[in-house]
Amino acid sequence: MNFPFINKNKVQGRMLESSHALIDSARKVIKYRKHLLDAGVLASINLQTAMLKNSIRTKDFANLETQSNNLNRLLKQHGGDIVSETFLGENVEALFVAILLAIAIRTFFTQSFQIPTNSMAPTYHGMTCQLVNSEATAASIWLKLWHKIKFCSREVNIVAENNGTVSIPLVKAKLKKNKEVIYVVPYEEVFIKKYLGLTKARARKYTIFVDHRKYQIITPIDLSLDKILLEKFCKDHLSWKEVISDGKFDQKFDQDQIVSIFDTKYPIAIGNSIVRFEILPGDMLFVDKVSYHFRAPKVGESVVFTTNAIRDFTNPPKFFIKRLVARPANTLTIENNQLLIDGKLATNNEILEKLNFKKGGYQNGYYSVGMLAGGASVTVPEKNLFVLGDNSKDSYDSRFWGFVPEKSICGRPFIIFYPLTNRWGKCK
Repeated sequence: MNFPFINKNKVQGRMLESSHALIDSARKVIKYRKHLLDAGVLASINLQTAMLKNSIRTKDFANLETQSNNLNRLLKQHGGDIVSETFLGENVEALFVAILLAIAIRTFFTQSFQIPTNSMAPTYHGMTCQLVNSEATAASIWLKLWHKIKFCSREVNIVAENNGTVSIPLVKAKLKKNKEVIYVVPYEEVFIKKYLGLTKARARKYTIFVDHRKYQIITPIDLSLDKILLEKFCKDHLSWKEVISDGKFDQKFDQDQIVSIFDTKYPIAIGNSIVRFEILPGDMLFVDKVSYHFRAPKVGESVVFTTNAIRDFTNPPKFFIKRLVARPANTLTIENNQLLIDGKLATNNEILEKLNFKKGGYQNGYYSVGMLAGGASVTVPEKNLFVLGDNSKDSYDSRFWGFVPEKSICGRPFIIFYPLTNRWGKCK
């Protein structure tokens, strides 16, 4: 009887694949267990292997299964741990080799890196978020799909389940870089599952209110929602400090007068979006880990380093990217928003020159704060480096936490491979 739904070619293909695997197992048994087997067993294995090879060569499928079973039985009896009933052993071996190869490439040659913050803008962009406007909502499914592919964006939409007005909690905070007192939306640090639950990642959990009902928003650990919430609900104010100073918002306290909760007077109807925004990940790039084994990093290059030897950072260590501006024995000064190295204007590469002359998108130049405040000079000690962010106004860098040990440098970025913007290509 013929069964048209059975693909004869596929069945024969699997038989050939299984037979080749058995021949390979026989070769291994003979190679690694020859000294443990008597001559009669070795002769039987060689004979069955030769017969199976002949059936494969002549495509004698009538005898192929019988000979495969005979050789398989013989190998199971005398092959020890070398022989597996399936291809699992071979697959595990191939997977193990692939993992070792990937680890070797990542350790010694190159690895991917995602920009966490915007301290290097506009050279590199970190993670950001933006409100979804009505045009984006009305766009065709193909435009939305292309936008998602191009920027690897992810949309967050919090829908109201009750009517009311939106309230935002605020707390006092002090900036590390200049000790300025500001107000921010508080969050709780939580862990979320990633990659089908195989790993966990740190995240922020924000809580806002519609009347007395809580709504929670989860974002990546490096992404602040302050700007989005301010733009959505208090767009006439530049900061939460202004919101507090304004005095027109109803306010109540929670948690022993620590948290101020402000009623923004923004009305929300049930079923409507409270806040809808998309998350745009930071630039993804490859880091060259080979070059610095043969030469020292040059002033003007952007470098990737680990924070494990920097006192101000706690475990686990992070990977940062900044621009190297001084090597051992160099003396740095910032005057009139310009960076001087050993008393000379820093023009070692294109970006340093743009910052010093405020060209292109680098209109702010360098800010004399932290260790370089008020025109102070700093000389870099031996075996250390001094790094600055290209976004000098909003960069937490060597001006605040000091020098980077040379041993902490991991490599230099050389290609931005995602997202597909005008920054794609060779790193600056």
